[in-house]
Amino acid sequence: MDKLHQHILKVLRKSIMADMDVHNGIIKLLQSEYILTDIQIARIENGASKEEKAEILLDILPSCGPGAFDIFRQALKHHYEWLSNDMDKLEESVRSFCDIKNISTPTLPPTSPLTVVREAKLQSYLEELQPNEYIVLHGMKGFGKSCLTASTLKNMKFVRNIFCNEVYWIKFGYKRPVDEEILFQLNTLYHRVKNLEIVPESLKPESLKDSLIYFLQEHFSREKHCHALLILDDVCDSKIIETFDFGCKTLVITADLDVVWEKRPRVIEMNDGFTETESLGLFAKVLDTEIENLPLEAKRIHDECKGMPLLIAMFSAQFKEFKHDMKLRPDRWKYYLNSLRNKDENNHVIKKFWEKQEVIFNMCIEQLPLEMRKRYEELVIFREDVNITPQTLEILWEGGLFQVEEMMLDLCHKSLAAKQWNDELRSYIYGVHDLLLCHLRQKFSKNELIQMHKSLIKKYHKYCNGDFSKLPADNYSHSYIGYHLEQAKLYDEFPNIYLDFDFIQQAIVHSGLNNLLIDLNNYRKYITKDCDPEYEKRFVDLEKFLEENSSTIAEHRRKKCLDIVQIAMSHPYPGYIKDTAIKLAKGRSKYLYLFHDKTGQIDIPLSEEMSTEICTSCFINDPNLILIGNRSGEIFLWYSIFKRQKIFNGHDKNSCIKKIIVCNEGDYFLSLDDRGIVKLFKIFDDENYEESNNAILSPRQKQSFWSGIFTSKIPRDDSSVIFSVPNEIILDVTFSHDSSSIAACTNKGTIRIWDCHGNILSNHGHNPQSSLKNIAFTLENNITSLLHIMDEIHGVIISYCKYGDKYEYISTYNLDLKKKKVIFFCSVPLQNNSLFIVTQKKAIYVKWFRSSNNHMHSYNKQVRASVENEKTVYVCASMTDDGQYIVLADSSGFINVWNINIGLHPITTYKSRVSSLDTYWLKDEGYHIICGSENRLLHKWKFPVEGTGISIKKPLFDAKVQNFGNTSDTIVMETRSNTIITLIGDDKIAETEQIDGKINNLILYADKIIYVTDKGMINMFDTRSKENIRILNFSSNVELITVLDIKKDIINNGILVCRGTDDNLQVWENIKLKYIIPNTGYVIAIHTIDQECLVTITRNGIITIWNIKNMNWLQTDRVNGNSEIIFSCLSYQKNFLAVLNENRDVVLYKLQKDIILNPAYIKIIECSRLTYIHKLTCCEISQNEKYLAIGFENGNISIIDTFTFEEIRKLNFHTSSVTQLHWAPSMIEIPILLSVSSDELIWWNITLILHIRKPKSEKRTVLNHSFSSPSVSKITNDFPHISTSQSIDSYICHLQNQLQGKNTKNDIDKLTKFWKSKEGKDPKQPGILAIVELPSNFFAKICVSTDFTKYVTVDIYGSISTFTLCGYD
Repeated sequence: MDKLHQHILKVLRKSIMADMDVHNGIIKLLQSEYILTDIQIARIENGASKEEKAEILLDILPSCGPGAFDIFRQALKHHYEWLSNDMDKLEESVRSFCDIKNISTPTLPPTSPLTVVREAKLQSYLEELQPNEYIVLHGMKGFGKSCLTASTLKNMKFVRNIFCNEVYWIKFGYKRPVDEEILFQLNTLYHRVKNLEIVPESLKPESLKDSLIYFLQEHFSREKHCHALLILDDVCDSKIIETFDFGCKTLVITADLDVVWEKRPRVIEMNDGFTETESLGLFAKVLDTEIENLPLEAKRIHDECKGMPLLIAMFSAQFKEFKHDMKLRPDRWKYYLNSLRNKDENNHVIKKFWEKQEVIFNMCIEQLPLEMRKRYEELVIFREDVNITPQTLEILWEGGLFQVEEMMLDLCHKSLAAKQWNDELRSYIYGVHDLLLCHLRQKFSKNELIQMHKSLIKKYHKYCNGDFSKLPADNYSHSYIGYHLEQAKLYDEFPNIYLDFDFIQQAIVHSGLNNLLIDLNNYRKYITKDCDPEYEKRFVDLEKFLEENSSTIAEHRRKKCLDIVQIAMSHPYPGYIKDTAIKLAKGRSKYLYLFHDKTGQIDIPLSEEMSTEICTSCFINDPNLILIGNRSGEIFLWYSIFKRQKIFNGHDKNSCIKKIIVCNEGDYFLSLDDRGIVKLFKIFDDENYEESNNAILSPRQKQSFWSGIFTSKIPRDDSSVIFSVPNEIILDVTFSHDSSSIAACTNKGTIRIWDCHGNILSNHGHNPQSSLKNIAFTLENNITSLLHIMDEIHGVIISYCKYGDKYEYISTYNLDLKKKKVIFFCSVPLQNNSLFIVTQKKAIYVKWFRSSNNHMHSYNKQVRASVENEKTVYVCASMTDDGQYIVLADSSGFINVWNINIGLHPITTYKSRVSSLDTYWLKDEGYHIICGSENRLLHKWKFPVEGTGISIKKPLFDAKVQNFGNTSDTIVMETRSNTIITLIGDDKIAETEQIDGKINNLILYADKIIYVTDKGMINMFDTRSKENIRILNFSSNVELITVLDIKKDIINNGILVCRGTDDNLQVWENIKLKYIIPNTGYVIAIHTIDQECLVTITRNGIITIWNIKNMNWLQTDRVNGNSEIIFSCLSYQKNFLAVLNENRDVVLYKLQKDIILNPAYIKIIECSRLTYIHKLTCCEISQNEKYLAIGFENGNISIIDTFTFEEIRKLNFHTSSVTQLHWAPSMIEIPILLSVSSDELIWWNITLILHIRKPKSEKRTVLNHSFSSPSVSKITNDFPHISTSQSIDSYICHLQNQLQGKNTKNDIDKLTKFWKSKEGKDPKQPGILAIVELPSNFFAKICVSTDFTKYVTVDIYGSISTFTLCGYD
């Protein structure tokens, strides 16, 4: 109650107490209007006298809400009019405040005390309403339009100010013909007005109707009355609108928008019903209790009612009749809930409701034209809550897009359907309310419904010409085709559709992998033809393929490049999937497919695709139950077994969930968003949770772009408690070990501890300039609780100890983090007095002791892990529940597991670019589950406990890949036992002894392996003789090693050139000949020009041409640079050198032979220079010297015309850094490019995209122009102290000459014909011929045959993958 009304009651207190008897119509009205509760009435009745009872009532009224004063005043009017008048006079000295003229509202059900938002919306519209204007409350009957109006107009001050206390409410009925009803209501309105105005002495001699209209028009045209509000309730005919058009302010309540459409009204759609809070508020109101005391079934009843106000109100009225029993017997709640779910008409409420609704529904439907009615009834085939798009209706109704949209608009106007705009689909979506669908189903027999589903399938068949993979991309058909087939009893169609690769691909693209897997499970009986052995085998193979390749499938779906046939070509098991994929690939000869032969270990994570982008994830008390938070403030509980989700709402939809933490008991969790708000949620509030997971999948999960048309637009809040610090942002939060308290730290140095009910237990202010980023509890002797906070700005840990109920400061420890960001801060499970901290660069284990004087001392800080590459950072971390292992994910896309007590090397490694991590300990089974989230994917790996795990290393490898049809490839690689093996095909032909020290690099050259250790040793192993020779010994790390094709000698036309950490090169020609070339600069790359000439490139950009005469290296030309070089490549014909630098410049130099001088020498001339915005990584020039391809760190590739040196095309697909580029041999006459990133291999045909309009370039400047062709040399790598192997590079010229010289013309023609016949599979990306996932690989390295038909790589487990062209043979 506002202060003015409280003041009036104080002024009149003595008069009221003296005159009023509460039993004289006062309590009864206050109780019926839900102002007084039973408890409050009992308190009043305890008064000993009439005066004392009145006094108690006056004490209670101010706390009964803003409407209590007006209801009390209304109660006084009947028997104590003088008191009511005194109240009026005090409130308004000029005119009556409380008497709203002629507001005769119909009998209304009780309204929720919490209906605020919708009232505010209607009130704002009414405030803006002008005379002769209309507002329409439009929606299906039962959605509370009249209640909302009545509730809004209870605001007496609002009615006085806006409508001059003049409101006329006319409720139209349906028992009389429309014309009779109009005349009756005109007469009624006339008499209401007549009581307030002098009736004209004579009426015009026209008919009674015309006379009434004339009088009312005259009345409302006067300035005094034109602001009156005329409410036309339940209007069903446009004649009513035409007749009652009196020029005043008009509010129309109707289910048929067409009746008033010509008036161009402002429309308030009423399709969403009550929010959960509003429904529960109404239940609590009639039961005289608090919302928190209501049982779970109250929420479920709201859900089943879809918040429909009429139905909610009818149940509320029923609850009121049994309110004492409802408080004691939960089974009564369950009875009502089950009746609702089963639409049980034996239930009194439901029977009464259906009696009302069926009459209304039939009336609405029968008003439709016959053809329109028939089409509307066809909507009966849809499930509840689905979104129906115009594309779906085009097929169902066999009409055009605009035609079906106009028909649906008519249905929406008549409240038989509802529409909504969907931004993601860029289309309107439509829905039919559950109650209407239920009503429609009751009108048809089972056989009629079957025939209607069959009709839809027949129309689908016609639409896609029998190929169900061509179903429309309408957000519906791929998701529900199985449902319609089952309802139509067309069981024989299931195997034809669900075992078809094209349908499988399109179903995944349009409805998601999970939806397909659920459909496969639901319809397994039909797909396998009642467990036919052959079809059962196919089904099992398909399910296994989809589950094991879920990560690749989901990622390629996200990147819009899904090709199920190509992914199936990599399926490692023989059977239906592999055989069908090969058959399809060979039959689609115009597309490029590649066989994938993999030998060795296959490590496949269990991956699942979510319906939302994942920000954070967390296990609860079951390894199959995971909480995930997204960027829209939502939290999902994902049940892996049933593939179902439960959604927790409460955070702002524009916030991102940063952290989720589950209490030790597993029944509650905390969530923290990026706005610094923490909320506590109860995980399970449903006793039959597993049963609910067996229910039919909801459209929200089944349809990719679902929107709730009939759900409340007001966000619901499922949280139990909200924690926040005013004017500060909470940066971290945690539970105490016993889950009894919650601690948080803020951006302004505040540390606050609450109990689980939100009561503050302790509050501490640290340095206001500090940003406290992390917080964690630890235990001392498993008893004493310590609280630790990370001050990231100052790099210190602040510690508090719990004494009683309070926490007191005890210590600060400087970690010396060098201002590195902390990404993980946690106590070590099962260990006292220890913390584990992970920064972006290091993982640190901290232990301490605490003496009797409470001071913490003897801190022991140990680094347990660190990143290997300065460009790499840790992005997230987690610790296993046994306190033995730390799991670290880095920005390079690797997840390493370390033992926290040893920390020398990772125990195991997984490949995935995750953004969050968590673990779950299955102690009895002997392993941990590691869960990581990546975009919309959840990955799970099984990590065995110590003693059973497999040590993972980064296997260095090199390969000599044979041309198509030649002998087996030769591959050399590092092993887990620190040896190097040589494989030809599957046969191991040689292996070194165990090598002393870590292998930093290895090169395969002819039959020799040259390898380098971290002890500065360079050795050469002969794979034929098995002889190992130490050829050079450095006192420092070897940072450059390359074989140059310059001298004919023992290692087959090559010399070995190396550099340590200084500016000198060491050359090894044979056992007897080795020498030093001093002062060459910090050389990072060397390229051979001819047998007597080479070029060196230093880190600081100095390019030098050397003429080689025996042991003398003569410098013939030199160019000084001004920026750090990151990559260089020499053209295939040795005419041009391309260099990339840290300034993001691409510089092209011409190597020109000066023949005037004798002897002739080569001169370096800068031709062209481009500067880009993004960081560069690598480049290569096509052999025909037409194109230069440049790779970028962001995954883009720029294609440069080498003649004009202008960008002609940008290739966009990779999302990670481009690491290698390979052009196909020039003899095939078309520019085929292979690009490599850490995620995939892509084959491009540049010709196919040259005609597409060129996008805006990202380069900043263009200087000179020229052209060239390459031999590549990558400079940067994962080991900064060692250059990447150049063995393939040094061989390239020799092998290309072999290709051109030895291959017959038929072989070249065959190769040319093969590549020329290939087209892009996706019209939106015509240049992409094929995309293949790169097996987990530390170096993103691929070795290519010179005829461009085979591609070899080795993954992190030492497994060899060979890709070969399908159909080339």
